[in-house]
Amino acid sequence: TASELPRPHRRRRLRIALAALAALAIALPAADALARERGESRLADRIAARHKDLRSAPQVEIGGYPFLLDAARGAHPEVRVTADGRTPDGRPVKAAVDLKEVTQGPDGYSAAAVDARFTVPFEALATEAGRSVRLSDAGDGQLRVERSAFGISAVVTARLALKDDTVTLQATKATLAGRPIDPANPLITEALAGKRWELPALPLGLRASEVSVGPDGVTARARGERLALS
Repeated sequence: TASELPRPHRRRRLRIALAALAALAIALPAADALARERGESRLADRIAARHKDLRSAPQVEIGGYPFLLDAARGAHPEVRVTADGRTPDGRPVKAAVDLKEVTQGPDGYSAAAVDARFTVPFEALATEAGRSVRLSDAGDGQLRVERSAFGISAVVTARLALKDDTVTLQATKATLAGRPIDPANPLITEALAGKRWELPALPLGLRASEVSVGPDGVTARARGERLALS
């Protein structure tokens, strides 16, 4: 028995056992990280194959540890996907989709909850509005619309409203040649009436619930529960 071995032999066995435990402690996280990387790559390939409108390979991050245990159970607590795509009318859009409690069943994968954000850059929206129009972030979730004509600049700050997949603008502040004017002025109201954007169909059957403005552009946000992914 180990107790009957000479002390040098017992120490040697202990060193071997400790070395084996250390090697295992290093090998298991490394193997788990490699399996996670492969799983993320396979999922990214699957998404790219299903969505031909992507402009680049999607990025996938699978949360939870250890990955191998979650993979064996067929369930992951969180999956995050970011991708650059295009709308049906050709405008670039950046998508960020957070999926919670992703599970695999007989009919494919499903998610208990989905939180998605789709952002179109200002440049793409301004091009549609016209060359002389410049869009930017006005802060507080509002949009700054600037237009110059004959050397005179008109600036309008507007809130975004969403109704039936249509985004409209409502002026909250306006200036003409640097001087404040009433945002309810008929000229301002009529000009903004023509600035509306129809949201395209979103993935997974999601419907946008809100729109907002940030440093990167205009973002439509959608949430859903118990959604089939494939």
